[in-house]
Amino acid sequence: MNHEETSAGRRSAREARMSGYTTVPYTIAFANELVTDPIKFEQHGYELRLTYEKPRPADWVHGILRARVRDLLDKPEEVRGAERMRKLNTRRQWRCMRKLLCQVCGEPAQDSKTRLIPWLLTRTVFERTGPDSGRTNAPPCCWDCIPKALEECHMLQKDFSLYTVASIRSVGVLADMYECGLFSLPALAKRNVFVAWDAHRYHSSALAVAHMVELHGMTHVP
Repeated sequence: MNHEETSAGRRSAREARMSGYTTVPYTIAFANELVTDPIKFEQHGYELRLTYEKPRPADWVHGILRARVRDLLDKPEEVRGAERMRKLNTRRQWRCMRKLLCQVCGEPAQDSKTRLIPWLLTRTVFERTGPDSGRTNAPPCCWDCIPKALEECHMLQKDFSLYTVASIRSVGVLADMYECGLFSLPALAKRNVFVAWDAHRYHSSALAVAHMVELHGMTHVP
């Protein structure tokens, strides 16, 4: 290990301690993963649609533009930069929801014996939809990582509930909503809005920042 790699490791460890974390969760973004590629509205059929100035086919999910981000988790720290504890890596959050991976360690969260999925939730990331169901943009957390999450996450220390979940269903995205402003430039209208897959009238104005799922068969763990 050279001097630069050692210095980068020390900086990362120091920043983690200052933020209260000794472990950087899998879903947290690093500085050089964040992308600021410009967006615009373009004519698409009979409506204006949000797009990147240099679009790629993989930018859209079910007709909704997804926020771009790099995935440099396996890169050296001097390449990926320092962690940004208030920023999610959209790609890794999406992967956790799709594959039921733990948001802390990135390993499978589903209990191999019971097939139930442990889920730590706070009121800010959960909306009840039924007696044993609800929507969230927070990925699951495996049994092994729950104690560490409760010890280090300030949000969980203030408010949390632990559930086991029988199954999930993909229902839409959490998105920043834009409107067409002066000279057809996108103007941010509202942040963190739930947009369902079947709410097509909102798709053209949304920039998805997280995948939303509905949890079913929820059982509270005291």
